[in-house]
Amino acid sequence: MTVKCSDWVLGGPERSIQTEFDLMCSENEWKMALIGSINSLGVLISVPVVGYFSDRYGRKIWLIVTLVASAILTLVKSAAFNYIFFIVFEFLEALFSGGIYGIAFVLALEYVSPKRRVALGDMIAAWSYTLGNIFVGVIAWALKDWRQILWVLNAPALLFIILIWLIPESIRWLLSQGRYGDAKEIFTKTLKYNKKQISKESQEKLDLWENTGSAITTSDGDESLWTSIKLVSKSRILIIRLFICFYCWIVITFVYYGLTLNSVNLAGTDDMYLNYIVASLADMPSALFTWVGMSKIGRRKTLCLTLLVSGLACFVNPFVPDDAMEFRVPLYVLGKLAIAGAFGVIYMINAEIFPTKLRTSLLGLCSMVGRIGNILAPLTPLLTKYSKFLPLSIFGVMALVAGGLAFLLPETKGRALPETVQDAENLGREQKSKESRSNSH
Repeated sequence: MTVKCSDWVLGGPERSIQTEFDLMCSENEWKMALIGSINSLGVLISVPVVGYFSDRYGRKIWLIVTLVASAILTLVKSAAFNYIFFIVFEFLEALFSGGIYGIAFVLALEYVSPKRRVALGDMIAAWSYTLGNIFVGVIAWALKDWRQILWVLNAPALLFIILIWLIPESIRWLLSQGRYGDAKEIFTKTLKYNKKQISKESQEKLDLWENTGSAITTSDGDESLWTSIKLVSKSRILIIRLFICFYCWIVITFVYYGLTLNSVNLAGTDDMYLNYIVASLADMPSALFTWVGMSKIGRRKTLCLTLLVSGLACFVNPFVPDDAMEFRVPLYVLGKLAIAGAFGVIYMINAEIFPTKLRTSLLGLCSMVGRIGNILAPLTPLLTKYSKFLPLSIFGVMALVAGGLAFLLPETKGRALPETVQDAENLGREQKSKESRSNSH
């Protein structure tokens, strides 16, 4: 006789929201997936809103506000007594935390000279995010209690309030706001700390700005998002490239976060914490490989290569026979490494194929559209009840298609950034004419 199960008997010391809020049953799996999607929705809203406030009121103050506010909201979330309470504060916390990375990235780049920006940006993008993921995995592995994990990860963030006295505001932002006296004060302190002397020419400029309030343009002529869309709509070539970028962004975010979330069920070991850490470690060498690739073979080929490698690794994984299980983990890690590299390349090529007046707004638009992938990724674990390999198959097909479409983008390596729509259109035309001439010979 078969008796329907009415309760779960759980072993081990783990305390999770699944067990506390009775989300273990199959009919409640969608509630677990919804948590990740709600978080991504909050981030989708946060990125442009927090970005606007940081441009309007300052990088430093909004970095501190977002850090402290997200920490407080997460600590409140750790006291959740039911699912609704938890998911509401998951969304509220994401409204602040979603903008932290962007503000910190911009502030760091505005602190340093142009020749150091590429190296610093690569280090921040590749290492800080990866180390954070690994740290989360280690803490979760050690504590195995979701409330304690949230406290350990977020309580120290309250100390970021002291950044008010430890870090300066961006001098570039101060100058753009006409606060020349404040900019001069920070500039002077920076020189003193580094034991440097200001040049006579720089001193004269600072004095002129402070005394006359001379206007300084730092926006590079960026257009509003709506104006950018109207300008692009007049160019068939740019429309095609924009939609290719849309698709690539969606696929990259979908596959990257999907592989991260599904890594806890990685074949070869039953330890979900170890699986997560191993998958996160795969991000670290990706920056080096993509940097070499972009420098040697170009942006377009590197983007295509990373997408195709990730797609093949994901697509082949389900077909590895059971007697060769040891190959599934390396293939999974290879797919994660390649898609992490694609993340860095899409930022670069996206910024280089559009004209100056549209560059910032279209990069922001593509990033926002890419958040669709973030929202969908948490839903992929639900597909495993139909087939445990279905998520990997979907990741593989989508990445392979994106890799093929990326070949239609122009190469930008060694080329000047396009200033006008005509310049941007000529990127592809010049490339095709060179290829046709070489083929004729």
